[in-house]
Amino acid sequence: MLKDIWFTFIRRLRANLREPVWMFFSMIQPLVWLLLFTQLFENVSLISDFPADTYLQFFVPGLIVMLAVFGSTYSGFEILGDIYQGIFEKLLVTPVNRCALIMGSAINWAVGLTIQILIVLGIAYLMGARVATGVAGVMLTIIIVTLLGLGFFGFSNALVLVTKKEEPLVITGNLMTMPLMFLSSVMMPSTLVPKWLRLAMKFNPVNYAVEAIRPLFLAGYEWPRILTSIIVLTLFASAGIATATLALYKFSD
Repeated sequence: MLKDIWFTFIRRLRANLREPVWMFFSMIQPLVWLLLFTQLFENVSLISDFPADTYLQFFVPGLIVMLAVFGSTYSGFEILGDIYQGIFEKLLVTPVNRCALIMGSAINWAVGLTIQILIVLGIAYLMGARVATGVAGVMLTIIIVTLLGLGFFGFSNALVLVTKKEEPLVITGNLMTMPLMFLSSVMMPSTLVPKWLRLAMKFNPVNYAVEAIRPLFLAGYEWPRILTSIIVLTLFASAGIATATLALYKFSD
């Protein structure tokens, strides 16, 4: 199985390296948010009891979470492309492990996410943002947001495998991503939102990721939040990958 995962990962990686322009285009929106959104809302940091000295410092962890959510939500397009070109059916008639097809693609996506995170952190550093916990905090951040993204990655691929169409993925992605952002503390501290929103945040996996990594940037390790986040997001990631694997088996029947 490990050999099959490696084969799938290398295949996806080579495809991405042949078209690096897509990595550039996928970074445009996050960079616009980083460069413009932080300046637009800078005065928010003047509010009493705001948890950060600048809105940039507060928003960077949320932006990293957004990278994971947006990238993974539309990750099903890769498999959809293989389906349209007839490549996926050819892979299924080989002895390659079905689960490996999902896991190899997931690892390739995680590598791409890590590169994007490092690019964003580099630019944010030049703008004045810092990570209070240093390199270890960055590594822990990558682990947490990867777990979050794996859940959405799995559900995205499952949807494509079931429907075999791009419209459901586009519609679902558009309807899901922005509400999940606003029902979390990505843009605003939970202390500044209405009570009913704080209640909704408890059922939002996106918020668990944000609440766990933001202290890594602002102050230090808050292990109760971190451990709770890792448990919740591990379950979420497992559910997503399991759903995609089951959908793949159904697709191949």
